[in-house]
Amino acid sequence: MTVPDPFALAEAVRGLAADPTALQDHLGTVVSGVAAESFTGSALSGGVVATVDGLGALRGIEITETARRRTDNLTLGDAITEAVAAAERTARTTLVSRAAAVALNHRYGAVLTEEQLRRFIPE
Repeated sequence: MTVPDPFALAEAVRGLAADPTALQDHLGTVVSGVAAESFTGSALSGGVVATVDGLGALRGIEITETARRRTDNLTLGDAITEAVAAAERTARTTLVSRAAAVALNHRYGAVLTEEQLRRFIPE
């Protein structure tokens, strides 16, 4: 493991205070990009699939014919809730990991390698 150059580290820290607008712009781009994507979650072994956008807004729910016929209403309702929650978790994890990548790269990109930065980003 190489030791970061202290001068590069000092410059990166100075850069944070000097250009917070650039970080905010990059984060805004990340949020907009993730918001435009779709994320899915499923329950009942794929019998119920929920789709949300990157900010967690529900876009749709699909229920297979088999799930609809073989599942009682209470269980089906629970499965819908489970599928929506799973889709929201996937969207939230994606948003957080991409925002963290941008923030860490903005702050430490001059002194840490991409591999080192990845250790801080949730999967």
